[in-house]
Amino acid sequence: MVSHKYLAVLAIVLFYNFCYSQTGPGGVGNSSSNGLWLRADNLSLANGAAINKWSDVSGNNNHATAIGSEQPIYSSTSSLNNMPTVRLDGVNDQMVINDAAILDGTAGITFFSVIRPRNLDGNPRGILGKRINFNTNVDYAYTWFFYNNNYLTVDINTNNDRFGSSPTAFSNNSNYILQLHYDGSLPFAQRSKIYRGQILIAQSSETSTSLINSAANLVIGALNYNYGTYLGADITELIHYNYALNSAQRIIVNNYLSAKYNIPLTSEDYYTQDDPGNGNFDHHVAGIGQANDGTNHTDSRGTGIVRISAPTALANNEFLFWGEETKNPTYNFSTNTVNYTEQLNSRWRVNRQGNLGTLTVSFDISGIDLSGIQTCSQLQLVVDNDYDFSSPDDVYNLTIVGTTATASGVIFHNNRYFTLRYINQIVWNGTSFFNGSGASNAPNNTTDACFKLLIKPGSPANLADNTYVKEVEVETGATLNVADGKLLTVKNQLVINGTIDLIGEAQLIQTHTGSTANSGSGNLKMRQQGTSNLFNYNYWSAPVNRGGSWQIGYLKDGAGTVNFTANVNANAATSPITLSSRWLYNFNGPTNNYNSWNKITTTTNLSPGTGYTMKGSRAFILPPQEQEYIFEGTPNNGDYTSPIIAAGNDFLTGNPYPSALSANQFINDNLSVIDGTLYFWEQFATNNSHYLKDYEGGHAIYNLMGMGIPATADASGLTSGNGSTSKPAPTQFINVGQGFFVTIQNSGSLVFKNTQRVFARESLNETVFFKSSTKNKQAAVEDTRTKIWFAFTKLKSYSKFIGLGYDSNTTHQYDNGYDAKVFDQLKNDLYWLLGNDKLVIQALPEINIQDNLPLGIKISEAGLYTFSIDKMQYVPDDLDIYLKDNIQNIYYNLREGEVALFLNKETKTDQFSITFQKETSLGTTLFESNLFYTSYNSIAKILELHTNEPFNTIETIKIFNVMGQEVVHVKSPKSTNMDLSRLSDGIYVLQVISKTVNNVTSIKFVKY
Repeated sequence: MVSHKYLAVLAIVLFYNFCYSQTGPGGVGNSSSNGLWLRADNLSLANGAAINKWSDVSGNNNHATAIGSEQPIYSSTSSLNNMPTVRLDGVNDQMVINDAAILDGTAGITFFSVIRPRNLDGNPRGILGKRINFNTNVDYAYTWFFYNNNYLTVDINTNNDRFGSSPTAFSNNSNYILQLHYDGSLPFAQRSKIYRGQILIAQSSETSTSLINSAANLVIGALNYNYGTYLGADITELIHYNYALNSAQRIIVNNYLSAKYNIPLTSEDYYTQDDPGNGNFDHHVAGIGQANDGTNHTDSRGTGIVRISAPTALANNEFLFWGEETKNPTYNFSTNTVNYTEQLNSRWRVNRQGNLGTLTVSFDISGIDLSGIQTCSQLQLVVDNDYDFSSPDDVYNLTIVGTTATASGVIFHNNRYFTLRYINQIVWNGTSFFNGSGASNAPNNTTDACFKLLIKPGSPANLADNTYVKEVEVETGATLNVADGKLLTVKNQLVINGTIDLIGEAQLIQTHTGSTANSGSGNLKMRQQGTSNLFNYNYWSAPVNRGGSWQIGYLKDGAGTVNFTANVNANAATSPITLSSRWLYNFNGPTNNYNSWNKITTTTNLSPGTGYTMKGSRAFILPPQEQEYIFEGTPNNGDYTSPIIAAGNDFLTGNPYPSALSANQFINDNLSVIDGTLYFWEQFATNNSHYLKDYEGGHAIYNLMGMGIPATADASGLTSGNGSTSKPAPTQFINVGQGFFVTIQNSGSLVFKNTQRVFARESLNETVFFKSSTKNKQAAVEDTRTKIWFAFTKLKSYSKFIGLGYDSNTTHQYDNGYDAKVFDQLKNDLYWLLGNDKLVIQALPEINIQDNLPLGIKISEAGLYTFSIDKMQYVPDDLDIYLKDNIQNIYYNLREGEVALFLNKETKTDQFSITFQKETSLGTTLFESNLFYTSYNSIAKILELHTNEPFNTIETIKIFNVMGQEVVHVKSPKSTNMDLSRLSDGIYVLQVISKTVNNVTSIKFVKY
């Protein structure tokens, strides 16, 4: 593993190497070897302007200057591929470069000049010279000039070995790439050479083995300063090296100059992408390679931003050249509509001679705006055989260190194009996905979270998997379908001008903070199912809005916008269905204050998070008797705040989002305002009347204790001992569209935030939508806290549920968010007593077997009632749980089964409690009354009543079956024996009413 320290060193080395790579002409040389580099295209002057300074771009500051009338003229275009030129008038124009050590005193030298002569006439016409004058051996380094029949002539270290290009002469108004080459290390006869392009046109002997260290200035346009015979010419480029280039380097520089100035090479013209038929990739040409003589050059950058190096399989006569299509690029990225990548606005093209193996390719990105690259994206080198990069041959991820982006292992085939790109969006073009990491290039849920998803018109786009993207835009006429049960997570905004369809249980979550930025003229479609029972309510909250609010009249079914009638009853026979507007209400007022129901209409504007009621459709739908509705609009998103609600009020609110809502997070975010308990209305599926007195139902309850208490359940189908409920219990997740009640403890506003949103599905029992469902569901996410659910059932009537939980965050007093108060007024009821509070959920800090937890009971109808444990979680195996009769001092172990007791309206409110041990020290009898007990003769089927009191004090004896039905009634009994032979075998309750003792005794027995 490489430490951070060494990574830092590596970064410095990479940056250093890039800066000092071969950045000279064609990628040959740098500031230590390239002593002079004058480029006319580097001048920034108006056409026709006089040039007083021609800046050196070699990095050595060997600038050429001119004064007064000696100044040449700048021409912005020329016959040299329309490139700028420096025009010497041939009369007195000359430019001077001050002496510099790098310009002479070396064992070799190479000069290149791109020139178009204009006044060749046989007289000396100096391209350049570094000497004091013509007739001295002092400070005479070299001269290079046209002379004597217009031959190109060279003197090295005086004129003793002067030679010319005879028989090759040069003419006016012709374009040339000329080269002076001197290598003092070669044999005497090979040291001096003159080239035209790649063609050696003259070679001569030279006595000197090195250039003298001359103090003379270098003069351009004459043999030496003020010599008198000046050169008239257009010069576009003048290059000096302080050594003799090898064969590979000369080939590279000549190909660079040939492409740039459109001067064909008659030999070793390896770069042909400058030809018009190949796209005119004339600019910033550079190359690497190895010549036939074995000399090579393997690291080049040149004038452009591309550096290529480190070929792994280089052999003789193998080269790679590259050139750019843009002369003076201002780099930026734009969308390539072929593949929807962000592509650099300039391309390069390569020529490959032979096979160089793999390469390292780097880019100087200091001048490129990369702000559009997303955090999960990478800058890429893309290589293609097509100019449009529609089907790349190869794509290489670039590693960025400082201002250098590098890819290794790159392979370029001949004639390939390459450029830079990155991905910042995933696009459906109406037929296919582009750029996603999932199947068929669709987005996925892990690696594409920083990309925008763009949906264009055509066939609908289908997201078959969970998807996480940065933002979504759906264009006009386009459709995005999210498959049933899948989640679309969006970090920021949605722009919907088409349609997003959340099919089935698909959901949408947005994760940013603050207010929404969702926009567009299109819609999100979301479905939810409500009861079809004509007489039952749904409590709704819209997950979408139109113009910031929702109207019930926007609601749709599968056939279109729902109709509404003022009639009492809905009509499901129409298409779309017709609902009754008589039952549209919201609520903001004191608990159980019927007058606080506020009538609303189909055009009432409801803000996000406002709950409302609406009755069923009367559609004859097979179980589970659900009617599907469609919400269409802009998806609710971001922060919402309700108007201030008064303390003491209950408020009908609801989940405002097109996703499930975390009840725990909602409670915690609002605990300073609400009492911390949520109430969900549920009613019996058997309801068949609009009259309030006939409604049967209640509120399911959830709070931070995480228990989920079912609503009062229809127990008409329950049989003794089944221990199950027929109603769903709330989970920690609130379903899409679900309305619910909160109780306002301190005046304030409710807040909804994206951080409350979660992905949870009804089909997986993670959420419940309360609509008279008969499914038995529980929270998908359980914790390890101890919880006990108790059921209190009046047979053939209904069941009431209460909860006991333990959490270290609670106390023995009332705790907001953990204890839950009674919300429903029932004729026969069971609840916890805590001071003056009646609780449905009681939360305590820890289990204490010494606890005696008071129960409150209300009995309005005499009958047989059962007490049972409905379910338990994380309860110690050895913990006994007793129902204690505080009056008769009797203990019933609920862990051994349910307890059936005959109760009537004289039952004391505080008669019962829950305990965890028997108080045997008080001499309590275990079951029978201390006044009466029974014995049973199973053969004679005779039940005998025993009593310590005079028998004539008994007023009445009654026997009830488990259905609460009275089967025996004996007033002023004459015998203690009762014949039970006519009764079926089973469980019965004997009730004894005494004349003298203010007590009613019930004794449970089994007849068999």
